[in-house]
Amino acid sequence: MMWGKKAAGGALAVLLMATGTGLAGAGTAEAAGAKYTCTAVVHLDLGRPKATSSCKKSASGKPVTKHRVKLVCDVIRGRGNPHEIPWYLWGPWVKPGQKSTVMCGFSSFTRSWSVETK
Repeated sequence: MMWGKKAAGGALAVLLMATGTGLAGAGTAEAAGAKYTCTAVVHLDLGRPKATSSCKKSASGKPVTKHRVKLVCDVIRGRGNPHEIPWYLWGPWVKPGQKSTVMCGFSSFTRSWSVETK
């Protein structure tokens, strides 16, 4: 009788372990298929342009694993004959639940901003 209980207990453990690995695989497949809509916003922070990107889950979005903000600033150069030079800045790559932020330097203006995804 003792051998039968051990065999039944072992079979139950194998069944539960197989079910658990199947559920774990389903969770990663669902996360990989998640769709997001990403946006970028710009505002002034102590007189400097600051851009932030974020992503939210959306049924009409696209699959995103990482995102970052891209900010293009016009930097003013020269004293007698001032001219603008475009300066490209990128925030760090982050996961969809986090925010990516970057700031321009002083004496600069915002030309454009966008979100890059992969």
